[in-house]
Amino acid sequence: MDIKIKNIQTLIRKEEGFVMENHDIYISGNKIVSLDQAPENFVAEKEINGTDKLAMPGIINAHTHAYMSFFRNYADDMLFWDWLNKVQTAENYITEEDCYWGTLLNNIEMIKTGTTCYVDMYIKSSRGGALGGPESACAGAAYKMGMRAVLTRGMDGPVGNPHTEDQINEFLAEKEAFKDVSTLKFWFGPHAPYSCPADNLVRIAELVKEYGVGQTIHLAESDNEVENCMAEHGCSPIKYVADLGVLDVPTIAAHCVKVSDEDIQILKEHNVSVALNPKSNMKLGNGFMPAEKFLEAGVNCCIGTDSCGSNNSQNMFSEMNMAALIYKGDMQKAQCISAQDVLRYVTVNGAKAIGMEGQLGEIKEGMLADISILNLYEPEFFPSCNIVSGLVYSATGREVETVIIDGEIIMENNEILTVEEGRVYYEVEKIADRLGMLKL
Repeated sequence: MDIKIKNIQTLIRKEEGFVMENHDIYISGNKIVSLDQAPENFVAEKEINGTDKLAMPGIINAHTHAYMSFFRNYADDMLFWDWLNKVQTAENYITEEDCYWGTLLNNIEMIKTGTTCYVDMYIKSSRGGALGGPESACAGAAYKMGMRAVLTRGMDGPVGNPHTEDQINEFLAEKEAFKDVSTLKFWFGPHAPYSCPADNLVRIAELVKEYGVGQTIHLAESDNEVENCMAEHGCSPIKYVADLGVLDVPTIAAHCVKVSDEDIQILKEHNVSVALNPKSNMKLGNGFMPAEKFLEAGVNCCIGTDSCGSNNSQNMFSEMNMAALIYKGDMQKAQCISAQDVLRYVTVNGAKAIGMEGQLGEIKEGMLADISILNLYEPEFFPSCNIVSGLVYSATGREVETVIIDGEIIMENNEILTVEEGRVYYEVEKIADRLGMLKL
């Protein structure tokens, strides 16, 4: 579809940071083809009036477990390992169909708050490599919604275990089934060094190389994880996986809360992208990652929500606000992380983390057309002295009205166009009831 967004305030990246400029945006197919100057023979099939609106690059959520949206408000105010045990026990009863509906619910919340792309770790692959319908699980839901996603199957257990081998085989069948869907990328997802033994961590890294993709892994999330790794292996979780060669491939490491200066240097030397998850880390009592040290070391930082089980929200505006504030308080330093840093984390840094630098994260000619349009005529944006700062410190996400992904309008004037919201809510309630979550 050829789309013209007319006369709209636009978040543009410059050398000095993001600025606001007024533009006409021309979209043809799945790309932004021009700003201001209509391409030759361009005829808009759809024109969007941008008066009192803002166009910003679609937000990239660098770490979540989308299927877990039906765990919202289920396991709150618990110690981390007690929380993990409760959640994983319930997960034993989850089906591919449950993952489909849970992921759709997650995607609705993401779209309504301006997220257009996410990095997902899930526990069920598409049944038999199904391409559509509830049996297609998490990948099928992203496909149905029209989201852009990097999908990673969570993998654990030792090599040779039937469950472990099923994870690999099911994931590869799913990857093959969706190979022609341009908005979906399939990476590997070793869960964590405490759940995925060394032989499997090494095997997965080899598969990452073989298929020319990437991986995401949970690292150094809690004191207990670090203490156990020190006791068992004589080093931190980050040094442990680095010594195994696990970080020699493109990697997004989620959390990295309990890290030393040596750990940070290892991550930098291996070009690992780190996904901050401030709200999840706080809710589970795991503390605060040393964000300023990552920034000073030049580590590519991005931001994730983690799951609804440990965050209760998939709203990246809320996460952006928390990231900009909480590390200031923790470090007692008001200039620890700026609004500009945070906006970079959820756009260009997120794009770099998923291997799409130069394709996503900015609004400019040649970029993929992933754009969120916000209503600026809201009280939180007045006075309009610094809208860029307002996106991080004032916005709530409710300002998002229209979302375009890969040149397709997924939400217009607050209405999701690709799925029936009411059906999703109904199915999720049924799942929660079956799992006993509504009897708490």
